[in-house]
Amino acid sequence: MYKLLIVDDEKVVIDGLVSAVDWEDYQVEIVGTALNGNAAYQLIEETEPDIVLADIRMPGLNGLDLIQKVKNILPDTVFIIISGYTEFDYAKRAIELEAVDYLTKPIEFDEIIQTVEKAINKYEKIQAEKNNNDKIQKYQVELEEKYILDSMLGRQLDSQKLAAEFKKCTVFVAGLKSLKWLTNLTSNGQDFIEHLKIPFVKRGYRAFIYLMEEYLVVVYANNQQNQESNAAMIEFSNILQHEVKDIPIIGISNTYGGLSNINKSYKEAIEAFHIGLYLNQSFTSYTDLEKMDQNVGTDMIEIIDHYFQKQDFDIYAITQIINDLLHYCTERMLTPVKSKYLCFKLINNVFEYVQKEFDLNVESILEEKYVIYKQLNQLRSLEEIREWLISKISKLLDYLNDNQMSYKDKLIFDVKDYLKDNYCKIISLDDVADLFHISPAYLSSVFSKKVGVTMFEYIINMRINKSKELLRTTNYKISEICDQVGYENQRYFNQVFKKHVGTTPGKYRSKHLIKQEVNTTLN
Repeated sequence: MYKLLIVDDEKVVIDGLVSAVDWEDYQVEIVGTALNGNAAYQLIEETEPDIVLADIRMPGLNGLDLIQKVKNILPDTVFIIISGYTEFDYAKRAIELEAVDYLTKPIEFDEIIQTVEKAINKYEKIQAEKNNNDKIQKYQVELEEKYILDSMLGRQLDSQKLAAEFKKCTVFVAGLKSLKWLTNLTSNGQDFIEHLKIPFVKRGYRAFIYLMEEYLVVVYANNQQNQESNAAMIEFSNILQHEVKDIPIIGISNTYGGLSNINKSYKEAIEAFHIGLYLNQSFTSYTDLEKMDQNVGTDMIEIIDHYFQKQDFDIYAITQIINDLLHYCTERMLTPVKSKYLCFKLINNVFEYVQKEFDLNVESILEEKYVIYKQLNQLRSLEEIREWLISKISKLLDYLNDNQMSYKDKLIFDVKDYLKDNYCKIISLDDVADLFHISPAYLSSVFSKKVGVTMFEYIINMRINKSKELLRTTNYKISEICDQVGYENQRYFNQVFKKHVGTTPGKYRSKHLIKQEVNTTLN
C-alpha cells in the first residue's frame, strides 16, 4: 500500500478528499491529515508518507515551504499541490520543487485519481532508480571498475594509474528490442560478463562491462588505433547473440583521449544505441549520426506532395511511397522525431486525398488525427512504424473496396434519393431522365434491373407506405392525405390504395385504430 497524507486548512476539503475515493482500490492508505503546515511536517516525520497532497496557502508553513523542508529529510516523498489560486508564480515554483502536479479547486474526482496515479508512478520510478543505484554498488569490490563507472556517470574523480592506461577510450552500449532480455540470461551474471570480455582481453585491451537495467555498457581502452577493435566488437556481438538467441543492437561512441570525456562517450553510445534500435540496425556509430542530414527531410516532403498530386496517382498503390519513405529514413539515419514527422505528413496527405476524391471523413473510418499522432509517437522502431502504417492504410482501402459503387449503382442511389424527396409531386420518367442526363429508356431499364420493380411501381409503393403511415398516426382527412402523397384525384387514390393494400383507406384506418385501442387497454 502507498501511504498518503492530506494537508489543507479547510476541514471540509480534507473530509471530501478522504471520502470521495475508495483509496484501498488504488492501493493507497491515508496515514494522516493536517490543517496546517507545521502539523503536517510533524506528521510527515512520524508516518513517512510516500505521497503528500497539500494545499498551497496554509497557516504556519505554506505548501511550497513544506515541500522544501520535507525534501531535506524524505527526498523520495512525492508532492501534489492543490490550491484555489491559478497564479503562474505558484505553479512555476511548484514545478521547480518537483511537485508531480498543481491542481486548482474545485477538484474533480477523475482528476484526483489521475494525479494520485501519476504520483504513484513517479514514486515507483524513484524507487526503481534507487534500486538501480543499489545494483551499481556491487561494483565497489573492484575499485577500478567503480572508478570507470563513476566517471562514466559523470562523477569527477582522479586516478592517474587508470588515466595512463586509457590514453584513448571508447564506450559502446548493447541491447535488444525486448526490455527484459537481461532477465532471461541463462548464464550466471558475473561469468557471463567475464566471457564477454574475452574478445577484448585476448587483443590486449583493458575492458570493463556493466549490466545496466536495459543494456550492457562496455568501456575499453582503444590505444592501438587499429582494426582489432572492430574485430573485438564483432566477436563480442557474436557471443552475445549466441547467449540471447537474437541479434543485438550496438551503439558506439566516438573515441576520445583519456577518461575525462567518458561521460560524454557514454551519452553518445546511448544515443547511437537508441537510433540503432529505431532503425533496426546492428551497429550504429555516433560518428555516422554526426554526419547525417540535419534537415528535417524537406526533399522527402516534396516527394510525398508530388506523389499525391500526380494525375495517375493510385491510392491502392500507396505501399510504394511507404517503402520509399522508410528507406529514406533509414538511409539518412533520421532521428525518430524527424522520421515520425514525415510519416505523419504521409498520413495527413492520405486524409486530405480521400476527403477530396471520395468525399469521406477518414477520421470516422480510422481515428481522429490526434489519436493517430499519439499512436505514431509510441512506436519504438521503423519496423513497428511500417506495420502500423500498412495496417492503417489497409483498413482504409478495405473500407473503400467494401463501399465502392459502380456508375449504375451510384445512378440508382441518386435517383432513389431524388424520389424520396419528390414522390409527392407529379413525376414523369422523361423529367427524371432529363435531370440525370440520360435517356428515359436507359433509366427505365437500369432501374428495373437494379431495384426489381419499375420506377413508377417504386413511386407508388412509396406513396402507399406514406399514406398508410398518415392514416395510422394522424387525423388528416383522406382527401388531405391523398394530396400529401401526390394524388390529385381521391377516387383514383382509393383505387390504387385498395389494389395494393386490399382494402379502402377508410377501412384501413378503422381497423388499425381498433388495434391500437386494444393494445392500449392491454397495457
